Amino acid sequence: MQMFLSGNQCISQGARLSRVEVVAAYPITPATPASEELHEIVARGELDADIINVESEIGAMGVCTGATAAGCRSFSCTCSQGLALMREMLWAASGMALPVVLAIDSREIGLPQGLLSDHSDALSERDASFLQFMCEDGQEIIDSIIMAYKIGENEKVLLPSFVVSEGHRMSHSFELVEVPDREEVDKFLPKYDPKHVFVDPAYPMTQGTGVMPQYPTFKMQQYRAMQEAKQVIRDVCREFKERFGRSYDLVQAYRTEDAEVIVVAMGSVASVLREKVDEYRENGIKVGLLKIRVFRPFPENEVREALSSAKKVLVIDRACSPGSKYGVSCIEVRSALQKAQATISNIIISGKDIGTQDIDEIFDNWFNREDDFVEWYKAGYDERVSKLCGWDNYQKLLSGQPVEREMVKEGESCLSKGVMSCAGCISLGVIRQVLNVFGDRAVVVNNSGCLSAVGALYPLTAWRVSHFFFSYSHAGAAASGMEVALKRKGIDADLVLVAGDGALFDIGLQTFSAALERGHRIVYVCYDNQAYMNTGVQRSGSTPYLARTKTTPDGRTGHTKNLEQIVAAHGDVYIATASPAYPDDMRKKLRKAKSLNKPSFIHIICPCPPGWEYDPAVGIEIARLAVETRSFVLYEYEDGNITINKLPKKKPVEEYLMKQGRFSHLSEAQIAEIQEELDENFNRLTAGRWS
Repeated sequence: MQMFLSGNQCISQGARLSRVEVVAAYPITPATPASEELHEIVARGELDADIINVESEIGAMGVCTGATAAGCRSFSCTCSQGLALMREMLWAASGMALPVVLAIDSREIGLPQGLLSDHSDALSERDASFLQFMCEDGQEIIDSIIMAYKIGENEKVLLPSFVVSEGHRMSHSFELVEVPDREEVDKFLPKYDPKHVFVDPAYPMTQGTGVMPQYPTFKMQQYRAMQEAKQVIRDVCREFKERFGRSYDLVQAYRTEDAEVIVVAMGSVASVLREKVDEYRENGIKVGLLKIRVFRPFPENEVREALSSAKKVLVIDRACSPGSKYGVSCIEVRSALQKAQATISNIIISGKDIGTQDIDEIFDNWFNREDDFVEWYKAGYDERVSKLCGWDNYQKLLSGQPVEREMVKEGESCLSKGVMSCAGCISLGVIRQVLNVFGDRAVVVNNSGCLSAVGALYPLTAWRVSHFFFSYSHAGAAASGMEVALKRKGIDADLVLVAGDGALFDIGLQTFSAALERGHRIVYVCYDNQAYMNTGVQRSGSTPYLARTKTTPDGRTGHTKNLEQIVAAHGDVYIATASPAYPDDMRKKLRKAKSLNKPSFIHIICPCPPGWEYDPAVGIEIARLAVETRSFVLYEYEDGNITINKLPKKKPVEEYLMKQGRFSHLSEAQIAEIQEELDENFNRLTAGRWS
């Protein structure tokens, strides 16, 4: 059946047709819509699978590894820093011979942060013993996911796979694709029935334990499996063509038989190159294209054969390998052609979008040169980089001269206007008030989240105090290192870690907890939107019971994580909750946190218009109703004592819930259940106890 699908929808269709049984979902741009689509597919009854909304990408890979070890077909999708965070579990999956499939919406890996695709995330894991299928278009995404399971589950292979497409360039682009018939896919891809690893109390086994002197034997088995995979891939591609009519292989050569010059590429740029090959052929230039479709195992023999007659070879790379002269795929091609007479040149295009005019410029340069060369395509130095980060003053700093940086004057905000926030953003106003309390001596550490996206986007920054952006998972550790360094250097500053709920409740909880346990003098400010808003409203550990998000379409099951209680378990920590509807109370608590010589955690409720589904004009009213209905209680915790700061006249929770579209599906019985739970929680807090 033909369908007009985005790359992310092609990912979800590939997983659906493969009848995956366990899906691990964690939001990351631009891969999140694929997981959201799978939630809807499961909700519609089109796939019998369990979807687990995990706390981080390493958790996602852990879920997939555990599920596959227990005998289920598992799936996840990720990219960039998310794939990097998975790394330990990638090696676990391949080492335990678990044929997990990951769809990679490839994205530049930071820091600094990038959003386009340069293949750097997937290719950074080229030694993790994962098969890697590099997709050119949406059709190839669907077909490759299906084939990846059949190849990886083959007894000669038993290895996990990446199915790699290009973030934004493909993930959000729509095209007409042929979605295979499910019954035909079932005939092609049988149910996963592993004989090498599973759970059966009648047949106990041990997996993943220490092997000591036998480790090289295990690695040799992975090595051999990769080599065996080449023939398995050929066989599966041949069977796929017989059943579905579409042809695939390790490489795909186009008009190379008599070509004097051949360009080598992977991914979407192959489509543009194929058109240009036809155009140049019409003008009498014998140029050909070799598309590398499978990067791992690398097809040395096929590459060597396809390029054997070429006088000149040009490899177009997206990913570089710093420390090597060449791009990643060029290293492999040169290794395959080490005895060839052809000149082998390399153009690194990184994350750039490449069109026909770009190919003309690249070819013109290539055709008119006889030497081997390596060049970056249009990647000149931009002086704005130095002005943004401070390097423009490097010589002045060396010589002790005053620097030319914009300073915060008395009465001015530490966060300037003109940011790219949503209309009616409460979080932005909250952080302005936080910075007003801490002033120009604030050093802000910022986890990934909404405010990291709207507060600074090169070459502009709204932060007028020292601001350091770190990723979701490790800001607590980075802030710890900064706190120690500031002390050593005798710098009088207040270290403020600003993070959303997903960063502190979920993925960053480990490094947050460790920093609390060590007792670093850091003020942790959580602007709580109660979901992952920056990636498009997915469930977090702070999402309320029965609230609807993109990954809880019928309302969240399970209850909100009590982060205050977790923080309190770390000992001498000041804890306070706050609401922007009560600014005096919030500022008072921030000033107290600033004055203390110990860790502080300020948890601020921040309604979100698009995520909570309300008119942006009523955000403060909703924040006030949260307190008045006791959905969010204002209190402080210190030295083992809980102090309630506001005892408003109680309003029914329905007034709060029904102003938000995310609760519009609730029944009267469900509202009554929520009311009962809130009353019990408030009574416990007023009695000075958590539970």
